Amino acid sequence: MMKNINFLGIKPYPLNKARFVILPLPYDQTVSYGRGTANGPQAILEASTQVELYDEELGQETCLKAPVHTIHNSGLNFAASPERFAKSLEDYAKKLLTQSAIHNPQFTFVGLGGEHSVSYPLIKAYKETLYPKLSILHLDAHSDLRDEYAETNVGKGSKYSHACVMRRVLDLKPKSIVQVGIRNLTSNCVRLIKQNKVKTFFAHHLSRIPNLASRILDTIATNDVYLTIDLDCFDPSVVPGVGTPEPGGLGWYEVLNILRPVFRAKNVVGIDVVELAPIKGSNISEFTAAKLIYRLMGYKISQSTKIP
Repeated sequence: MMKNINFLGIKPYPLNKARFVILPLPYDQTVSYGRGTANGPQAILEASTQVELYDEELGQETCLKAPVHTIHNSGLNFAASPERFAKSLEDYAKKLLTQSAIHNPQFTFVGLGGEHSVSYPLIKAYKETLYPKLSILHLDAHSDLRDEYAETNVGKGSKYSHACVMRRVLDLKPKSIVQVGIRNLTSNCVRLIKQNKVKTFFAHHLSRIPNLASRILDTIATNDVYLTIDLDCFDPSVVPGVGTPEPGGLGWYEVLNILRPVFRAKNVVGIDVVELAPIKGSNISEFTAAKLIYRLMGYKISQSTKIP
């Protein structure tokens, strides 16, 4: 059972008054390599209590400008099958989004994984309730475009595996899907990328692309953007605690330099940070995830002003 720790260790605001709503999702029923992503949300929340509230880049205490609420009792069954869990999370998210939009139209949900499969029902809920012209920005080491993946803990293939999450998102026909940092995929995934015109920025090309951030921004088709970050987009030297680590990833400032312009120019309506698998005796990965989330909150509330 998760401990009731509020993000940043601060006093929570009521849900109907919160600017940011933190939704822990300790789900890991389809992990295919390293286990432990169910422990990710708790680890991020615990690490967040060690993040200084003053943001040195933005020159502000973001949490004083933007109330935060952490959900502790969602009632979701995190032992459910992938299919059942996807449906229950979709329904839960749709209800939350509808209610929150009434009380505070500027709210932003931040999902804490858990495995990457949690992103599909969240994105589906966003697209079908409030943002029909939704674009997806996906930072990851893997394309996650398999139609089905058989190596699951439930003993059979599932279309809702963490290896299939972006394939399911593609089924939703979003206005655009932009993938950044990809460095592990199948030939079938490559064909799907070309057929569906999924814009993919492979990791080995990034250093050779002039004005990378602008190029990425230009490929996002609409103003409303959902951001999903698999922590294995980072190089393992930066974030080693992930379920499926992959060499050759992004650095801390590379990720910030990619995302900062997106928050300036677009309306980032939802965020999830997934696939943290904490390593016993090390807190590097969860602290990095917590600080990243807090920085992105700062970018969000500073989007209408010039970020230093």
